[in-house]
Amino acid sequence: HPGQAIAVSGLGLWFFARRLQLYNYKRDFVAIFVIGLQAIWLGWRLVPDALQQRAIATATQFTNSQGTAWALLSVALFPYVVLMVVLTDKLHHIARREVAKFGDKLTLGFASTLTMIALVNPALRSLNLLFSTITLAVVTQRRPIPTSPTLISLTHITGVLTLCSIIDWVFPNLNHEIWATILLVIMVAEWLFSLGDGWWRRSAWFIGLGLAVISFYLFWIDAESAWRNYAVDNGTWGIAWLITPLTLTGVASRSSGERRNLSVILSVIGLGLTQLLTLPLPRVRLLALAVAAALMFVNTSFLRHKISAVITVGFLLSAIAALLWEGVPGLPNLLVQGWFVVGAITILGLWLTRAALQQKGNELASIYAIATDRWAIALTAVELLSLTLHSVWAYQRVAVPGLLYVAADVIILAAIIYRSWRQPTNSAFYGIGWCLELLIAELLAFGDRSMMQIAIANIALGLFSQLFGEWWQRRHRLERLPSSFHILPLIYAGFSLLLRLNTFTEWTGLASLSVAVIAIGVGRRQPEFKPLVYLGILGISISAYELLFYQMLQATGGAWGDGLIAMSALGTTIMYAYRILSPWLVNYLRLTPEELKVIAHLHWAWSSFLLIVAIAAPIQVNRLLGLGTGVFLIRYAIFQGRFPQSTAASATSFVTPDEIWVYLGLLEVAAMRIFWRETAVGQWFAGPLVPWNAAIACVVAYFLYILPWQTWGWSKRPWQRAAYIIPLILLWETRQTIHPIALLLTAGFYAFLGIFSNQFRVTYISVALIDWAIFRWFAAFGLTDSLWYVTVIGLSLLYIAQFDPQLRQPEIKASRHYWRLLSSGLICGWAIVFHQETALIPGIFSLVAIFTGLGLRVRAFLYVGTATLLITAFCQLVLFSLRYSFFKWIISLVVGIIFISIAANFETHRAQLSSLLRSTSDKFQDWQ
Repeated sequence: HPGQAIAVSGLGLWFFARRLQLYNYKRDFVAIFVIGLQAIWLGWRLVPDALQQRAIATATQFTNSQGTAWALLSVALFPYVVLMVVLTDKLHHIARREVAKFGDKLTLGFASTLTMIALVNPALRSLNLLFSTITLAVVTQRRPIPTSPTLISLTHITGVLTLCSIIDWVFPNLNHEIWATILLVIMVAEWLFSLGDGWWRRSAWFIGLGLAVISFYLFWIDAESAWRNYAVDNGTWGIAWLITPLTLTGVASRSSGERRNLSVILSVIGLGLTQLLTLPLPRVRLLALAVAAALMFVNTSFLRHKISAVITVGFLLSAIAALLWEGVPGLPNLLVQGWFVVGAITILGLWLTRAALQQKGNELASIYAIATDRWAIALTAVELLSLTLHSVWAYQRVAVPGLLYVAADVIILAAIIYRSWRQPTNSAFYGIGWCLELLIAELLAFGDRSMMQIAIANIALGLFSQLFGEWWQRRHRLERLPSSFHILPLIYAGFSLLLRLNTFTEWTGLASLSVAVIAIGVGRRQPEFKPLVYLGILGISISAYELLFYQMLQATGGAWGDGLIAMSALGTTIMYAYRILSPWLVNYLRLTPEELKVIAHLHWAWSSFLLIVAIAAPIQVNRLLGLGTGVFLIRYAIFQGRFPQSTAASATSFVTPDEIWVYLGLLEVAAMRIFWRETAVGQWFAGPLVPWNAAIACVVAYFLYILPWQTWGWSKRPWQRAAYIIPLILLWETRQTIHPIALLLTAGFYAFLGIFSNQFRVTYISVALIDWAIFRWFAAFGLTDSLWYVTVIGLSLLYIAQFDPQLRQPEIKASRHYWRLLSSGLICGWAIVFHQETALIPGIFSLVAIFTGLGLRVRAFLYVGTATLLITAFCQLVLFSLRYSFFKWIISLVVGIIFISIAANFETHRAQLSSLLRSTSDKFQDWQ
């Protein structure tokens, strides 16, 4: 019963309307909304079925929606949307704003649902959007504008969608290019309408931006395929998008402030995007670039910024390039070489234009002057990189040289010189250097394309740039040169080294020498560049060795030791050159004498190392050269130790730097003896005089010790210490064949040293040598008994105990006593242990010790002698008793009687014996 249901729905509407009026609940509005929809459905049920079918058939036929009749609801239910809008409008007027806003959202959601339903049919979609636009327009007009910007934008967007939907309804088969054009037309209208103030105009501005984006996407569909098939004509519709930056520029001309700046920026972006649509198309890209260049001139007049001017010049240059690429009527297309010339001419033209613009002096001309300068710099970098790549390919025989490449390089060089003539900069000098490098490379490429020629040319360029820097500094009277004057010669030098890295010929040493000269020339300019001077000095030495190596490789015969000697001789020559030329080199290299001296010292160390290594190497032809080189090295080292700087330091320190040089020279003398032995004199000394070498060395050492070294300018300590060591070295070398007389002569020399230097302990060496000579004689006479050798050792120890200055001091009297006990006990003890069978030998030693002790008043000798005598007597008594048992009892009886007699006499003469013992003890204390 629909009628009854409608009546009940009416009661429900009344009930919830009262509640809404009383309580202002949102759920009451929802209930009213739902009951209203229900009432519409119930009312539709009251319509007869025939009338329903007729109405539906008519509507579907009119809208051509036979398959989607349900979509008719999007239009049929729209009056209810209007009714809800009226209801919410009343709520706004009675200040029920919370419920009214909720109602607006609910109504908008319902209307959006109807629009979604209508999307399936163009007619219903267009009608729904049209009704929606009208409704939104009425509502927007009735609402206060400042409080409804979103509603204005929604109304505006809906209107545009309605127009597009109607066009699609009327013309359903339009392609995307036409649609993009239609959107551009609407965009233009929107932006023209946006001129002025107000929310409607502001929304038109943003809607125009959205339409521009959509139209670009539609044009990009064709442009994307054109980029995949470059230079294939896929249509010229993309040129139409130029209307976007044109319109934006027009808007900028009618605007001011931030709006103008934004329009110009968007116009510039639009011009860039247009090129994406037109660059692949052969017929339209020139037009697009030309229009972009013209339009950018206008934009730059509005937005006076350097970036805008750079873009303007870029579009202009691109248009010229496109014109040349398409081909000028009557002229052939440019080849690759021609494009290099065109680029060079463009660079020159840009810098000429810059000069002309700078003369005008206004703001816009200054901006364009900066832009042309930047483009010229960028094109110069690209051109030079491209020419560099061509040069590399030419020397790899991938490309061929050409005169146009040379012409392009010359033009670029002239352009850089023109640009930097009045305002020289580091970048300009680098560019000139780069151009010169490429120019020489291109010219030499017409020959045999040898890397060696390029290396030599770079050396020449390095020397020229280094000398040019010197001239520039003098001409302009500069305290400091620009950094490019320092770096550019080094780059040339380093590049030349890189090119000749795998080459070794007769001229490579000279090339290295030239590089070293360049490094020195740059390094001597400023104190902070001094490491370059050191590097150049190292390079000079390396170049000399390169020349030597080449000559050695060309020679035949010889051993590798001969090569080491030759290298050592070369280093020695360089060392003496630094010392002889020191006054001139100090001024030229701007080094201190001490620094130059260190360099010479390093060469001395290197040459000495090579010469010492050569000692162990096989030598065939350069032995005398090695000996001569060693003489010069020795002379250098010894003379470096002359004239000590601090006599106070020499007196207090163990060794001074000057003395170290003397020691090094003397050590080198010892090393040179190996070369000397191979000479005739050396062979003679190595023959019959070998047993007497130590004695001969004592003669040399004697003169080293007594010569007036301090008067001659040396410290005497190294020479005197050498005098101590040299005979010992010869003793060790000739230890197997030395003559005993030579040992005694050497012992005499060390005795002389000990006495002359007041160093008693040096005589210990003499004692040891005398012992050695005695041992040699013992061996010669066949005296093999160990007692002979132990006696000599013991007597030597007694010599130490008797004459050592430290042991003679009263406070260490006990130590001297124990030393005497040790030495004398060694002799007597050895005789007791190893000569027990013969009582005569230990008895004689004991008597000698006793009488020596009594005669010299030395207790140690008396103790050892007495102990030795008693031990010998006891041992002999024991042996005698063991051999003859009968006499053992007789001896025991006699010893017993003697002990009894002694005891009886001791008791009888106790007082006299005690007095005698005390007197003897007192006298014994005075003994040593």
